[in-house]
Amino acid sequence: MSEKEQMRVQSLEDELKDCKALNKALTILAGEVSCVLEEIAKTDEARDICRIMGEDAGRRLGKRTKEKLGRIESAEEALDTLIYHTGALHGYNIEIDHIEDGKIYINVLNCFVRNILRDRGLATESPLCGITCGYIKGALNELTGKKVDVAVVYGDVDGVCREKVIIE
Repeated sequence: MSEKEQMRVQSLEDELKDCKALNKALTILAGEVSCVLEEIAKTDEARDICRIMGEDAGRRLGKRTKEKLGRIESAEEALDTLIYHTGALHGYNIEIDHIEDGKIYINVLNCFVRNILRDRGLATESPLCGITCGYIKGALNELTGKKVDVAVVYGDVDGVCREKVIIE
């Protein structure tokens, strides 16, 4: 390898090291913000705040997607579109598990919130989990134009979280 190539590799390794350090710092910050939020507000209020933050972000994603693709009538198709966009762009790994009684059950295999919870030793009952539910709800509301709700069925900080999507 030439000296120029070695310098480039070293530069990339330094950038990666800086990115990892920044990611760790942001993870710690998000975990601490969650804990402080829970101390300042009651747990339900903290959960509502996190859910609203997620809904706002989801609506922005849904609006941008709807501008490109148009309104999506089918909740399943909208969810497939959301899964594609969140996996490619936003650090989520979500799959549709099954559909039962008009509810779509999804598995959240990975999300940035779970990484924060795991790092900070918090449980999936943390108000931060409201961000993911809100994100999915906001995006699907915007994409379909229908009233959507999302609820956690169960969560595992070291495994899979299951949520149900209810379309009215």
